[in-house]
Amino acid sequence: MIKKLINNFWPAIVITLVIFTFHIRLFFPHSSIYITPDYGRSDSWHFSIANKFYYAQELKKNRVPIWNPHIGMGFPTLAEGQTAIFFLPNLILFRVLPFVWAYNLTLVLSFITAGFGIYMFCRSLGLSKIAATYAGTIFPLGGFFVFHVQHHNLLQTASLMPWLFWTTNEFLVKKKVIFLLALSFILSQQIFAGFPQLTFYSLVALVTFFLLKIYSQKVKKIKLTLLLTFFILLGLALSSIQTFPTYELLKISNRENDPQKILTQFPYKSKNLLQFLDPFLLGSPKDASYPNWVPGKWGIYWESLAYVGIFPLALALSTIFLLFKKGVKNRYNALIFVSITVLSILLSLGKSSPLHPIYSIPLFSIFRVPSRFLLIAQFAIIMLASITLARFSRKKLVQFIIFLLSLANLFYVFLLYNPVGTSSQWFAETDSTKMIKNDVPRRILSIGNFEQWNNFLTSTGWNEKDYYDFARNNLGQNSNLIFNIDQLGAFESLPSKRNSLFYSIVMNGIKKDASEFKIASSSARLLSSANVSHLVSTLYINQNEFEKVGETEKYKDYSFKIYRNLYNHQKVFMTSKYTIARSIDELLGELSNSNFNSNSEIILESKPTETNLTLNNWEAKIVSESPNKVEIKTKTEGKGFLFLAESYYPGWEAFIDDSRTKIYPANITSQAIIIPEGDHQVIFRFKPKSLLYGITLTTISVFLLSIILLNYPFKKMSFK
Repeated sequence: MIKKLINNFWPAIVITLVIFTFHIRLFFPHSSIYITPDYGRSDSWHFSIANKFYYAQELKKNRVPIWNPHIGMGFPTLAEGQTAIFFLPNLILFRVLPFVWAYNLTLVLSFITAGFGIYMFCRSLGLSKIAATYAGTIFPLGGFFVFHVQHHNLLQTASLMPWLFWTTNEFLVKKKVIFLLALSFILSQQIFAGFPQLTFYSLVALVTFFLLKIYSQKVKKIKLTLLLTFFILLGLALSSIQTFPTYELLKISNRENDPQKILTQFPYKSKNLLQFLDPFLLGSPKDASYPNWVPGKWGIYWESLAYVGIFPLALALSTIFLLFKKGVKNRYNALIFVSITVLSILLSLGKSSPLHPIYSIPLFSIFRVPSRFLLIAQFAIIMLASITLARFSRKKLVQFIIFLLSLANLFYVFLLYNPVGTSSQWFAETDSTKMIKNDVPRRILSIGNFEQWNNFLTSTGWNEKDYYDFARNNLGQNSNLIFNIDQLGAFESLPSKRNSLFYSIVMNGIKKDASEFKIASSSARLLSSANVSHLVSTLYINQNEFEKVGETEKYKDYSFKIYRNLYNHQKVFMTSKYTIARSIDELLGELSNSNFNSNSEIILESKPTETNLTLNNWEAKIVSESPNKVEIKTKTEGKGFLFLAESYYPGWEAFIDDSRTKIYPANITSQAIIIPEGDHQVIFRFKPKSLLYGITLTTISVFLLSIILLNYPFKKMSFK
C-alpha cells in the first residue's frame, strides 16, 4: 500500500521536500523570518509582514480589514489589494495559526503551489513524470521567486500562473467545461492574491499560448476564443469584491501612468541578460557590489533576475534544435515556448526593446517595472528545459544526474542569499516602542531613516545584519503595525492624492541642517492637526515645539531620538473658525500664515452649506472606536464644525443622531461636519459603495459558476 502511494505520488513528495529543505532556515533551528533589505526599508518587514500582521489581528477578531486607521491618517487596506484579504490560504491560515507560522507557511506554500502547477502543466502536455518533477522543483527555486521572498503577495500571485496554463491546456485536450470553470476560479484567486501586474502579464502569456496552440489545430478558432474570453471575464467578475474598491482607489491615487516613467524608472538593460548565466556576474546587493539603483539609468537587482541555473538554460537552448526536426514529439510546443521566451524577454527590456510602444496601450501603461515579464521568461525556459529532458526517457541515469546537478546549482547559488532573523528577536518590543508607549502616544512620524538605511545598504549590503535589527527602532511605516502604534506615514502602492499632498507638504518643511532637523512652523501645525504626538528621528531636533523624551542606545554612532510634539494635538475638536483655500497655492499660504491655529481653525476647499456659525463652549469625546467606525458624543453652545483627524475618502459616512450629514474635506485630508447646538451622538462609518457593488457582482458570478458546475461539469464540447 505504502509502496503504491509512493509510486503514485513521489513527484509531489519530491517537490514538497525539496522546497521545504530550501526554506528550512525559517523553521530550524529557530522560528525565523526573511528580513531581506530593500532601498530605504525592507519590503519584507515594513510591508509584507507588517500588513499581514494587521490582517491576522483583524481576522482573529472576526473582522475583515477593509480600512486601517493605524497608517497614514487611515487607509483603505482592501482597496489597495496587496494584503490579499480574500486569498483563500491567507483567510484560513492567518485566522487559525500563530502569525509567524501562518506567514512562513503561506510563503513556502507559494513555492509549492508554483511547483505543483508547472508539474501538472507538463503532464498535461504529455511530458514524463521525471521531466515534470524537474520543472516542479527548478521553476519555483529560480531567481524570480528566490529574489522576491520579501514580496509575499507577488509570490502568491506568481504561484498561480502555471495553473492557468494547465486548465487552458486541459480544456483544449479534453474539451470539458470543468477546466474552464477551474480557470475562472484560479484567475479570481490570482487577483485576490494582490499583485495585478502579474495577473495581467500572466493573461498576456496565456492568451499567446492559447492562440499559438489553436493555430495548428483544425477547430473553430473563433468559438474557442470567445469561450475562453467568457470564462476569463467570469474570473474577473468573481473578483469584483476586490477589483471594484481597487478601481475606486486607483482613480484618486497619485499612481503614475506616464509611459515614459513606466519604461525608464526601473530599467532592465541588455547587459542584464548576462545574469541568465550568473546572477552575481554584475555584483550582488548582499555585499553591496551591485551598482546602486539610479532611476532611468540602472535598475534594481531583484527586479532583474530570472536565473534558473546553467543546466536548465543549456537544456532550453538545445531545444532549438528540435525546431528543425520534423515529426519530433513536442516540437510544436517547443516552438510555442521559444516564442513566449523571446516575447517576454523583449517586453522585459522596456525602453531598450523594439516593442516599447506597447507600453502606451492601456493596462500596459499603468504598471511599473516591465522586467517583471521575466516571470514569464523563467516559466518558458523551464518548459523548454523539461521538454528536452523528457527526450532522455531511455537514459534514466542521465536524467537523474541532470536533476541533481541542477538542484545543487540552485541550492549553492541561492540558499543563503536571503538573510533571516529569529522571530523572537524581531517581534520583541524595541527601546523606542517602550519609550513612546510610556509617553501615551497618539500618532507618530518617523524621519531620517531612509537615508541612514541606504548608507548601510549601499556600503555593506546585509553583511551587518545587526544594523537592520537596530533600525526597527525607527518604527517606519508600516512596521508600526507590529507594535500597535499609529504612524502618519504609510507604505502603500496606491496612496491617495490627498494623503500624498499632505505628507509631501509636511516632509518638505522638514530640512536637514548639519546634524539636526529643522521643522517649519507650517509642518509643525499640520502634524498637530494630524494628531501626531511624537517624532522618531535619526537626528536631533532643537526647537521649542518639540521636547526630547528619550534616546535609544547607539549602534556605532547612530541612535534614534524620541520627541514629543508640544503643539496641542487631538483627533477630534470643534470650531466655528474656518478659511477656504481653492488651490494648493492658497492652501500653502494659509498654512504659512503665523496666525493660523491648527487646533482651533480648519481649512476647507469650498463654502459650507451653513456659514452663520458661532460656537462658545463645546465638548467632544470619542466613546467607541473600531477600524471602520468612530462614535463621538458632543455637547455644544452654538453651531460649529466637528473635526476628525481621519482620512477623507469615498465611503465614509457621517450621522448626527441617526440622520446623515455632509462630510467636508478639511486640512487637505481630514474630515469635518457641521454640528447643531445641543447634545448629539455622532457616528462616522466607513461603508464604501464600491465594496457593496463588488459583493453584488461577485455573488452573481458565484451563482452563475455554480449553475454551470452543477449542470455541465463534464460535458465534452465539440469545436470541429
